[in-house]
Amino acid sequence: MVTISGRHIRGTRAALAPILLRPAILMLGLALLFCSFGSRSARAEIMLIDAAGREVRLEKPATRIVTNESLLLLSLALIDADPAAKIVGWAAPRRLDSGVLAAFRKRFPQSMDIPEVGGVLPTKSSAEAILSARPDIFVVSIWDPGWNDIVEILKSAGVPTIFLDSPKNSTLSPAEVTAFSMTLLGRAIGQDARAGEYAGYVKERYRLIEERLKRATDRPSVLIDAHAGAVCCSSPGASNRMTEAVEMAGGHSIGADVPGYDGQLSAEFVLGAEPRVYIATGGPHLAAQGGLVVGGGVSAQSARASLRTAVGRDFRGELTAVRNGRAYAVSHQLSISALSFLVFECFAKWLHPELFGDLDPDRTLAEINERFMAIPLEGTFWIGLKEDAAATPQ
Repeated sequence: MVTISGRHIRGTRAALAPILLRPAILMLGLALLFCSFGSRSARAEIMLIDAAGREVRLEKPATRIVTNESLLLLSLALIDADPAAKIVGWAAPRRLDSGVLAAFRKRFPQSMDIPEVGGVLPTKSSAEAILSARPDIFVVSIWDPGWNDIVEILKSAGVPTIFLDSPKNSTLSPAEVTAFSMTLLGRAIGQDARAGEYAGYVKERYRLIEERLKRATDRPSVLIDAHAGAVCCSSPGASNRMTEAVEMAGGHSIGADVPGYDGQLSAEFVLGAEPRVYIATGGPHLAAQGGLVVGGGVSAQSARASLRTAVGRDFRGELTAVRNGRAYAVSHQLSISALSFLVFECFAKWLHPELFGDLDPDRTLAEINERFMAIPLEGTFWIGLKEDAAATPQ
């Protein structure tokens, strides 16, 4: 019989401890290794295909954006709680509705310090100016061949570029264009789910209107008086998405045959076409020249008075559309932003009131403010000449 004392047992255990611990240490090491791989995977580069069809890789979600389009602030506000913090340089902040910008600056004081870097067009920009803001991405609203040299210099400096829109998107519907650009932006900043939710919301709003428009029996003619001011009429042209929006909303722009992006219509042509609906676009930027003023911080009373002034100063007051009270106004800045589908809703309601008596763009904006916007849009972004016509709630 062999007896082992307690002291011998303790000594044996002590001797075996290093051997027994080795598998545990090995397992712990493997676990840490896998955690390391998992951590690297979480931080793995993001691969994007932008609107120009370019493959773009980001080491991590972007936090320092330089953009050639100040309206990007609205896009970011739809998917990020602190949109101004991500913009470290932009071009032409005057393209933003001054009332909206003032509201953003009150809520996000850092937006007052965003430097103006370069311009909207590549001819007004330089890689050096963009790099001075130390960005981790350059976001361009629309592709232009002039950007190529700048993009290559930025790339060599380790700063990728993404294009949110390009001629490649010309075959896409407005809903698809907005969904694409918002999804792309969301992936670039690590807000995939939020951007996907907004993209789905926009697509559904378009679908509901397009489905009901199948019952439309006519297509009223429309005059779009862009940047309505002292002289009429600058009209969106054949390649302008506002012209497309009018068509999709069940109307026909009398300027649809104007070549290119926009052009001037003569008084004789407009009077001869006798449009059934008049829609002006404007914004606070037109105040100094006595033009149509709608937008952030503008009251419904002031917006309607501005519209009456615009249509009453020349032959526009003679149009049947104006005399019949089918004269309206929308924010131009809103129409070229990620919120452009609100303008589309207005178009559908104004062109086919018989089909869209229950469509309420005011309610849609309230829902967007509640579900998406980092700061609510407040003001009058659309208005009708008649006091019973829709106006953005204050």
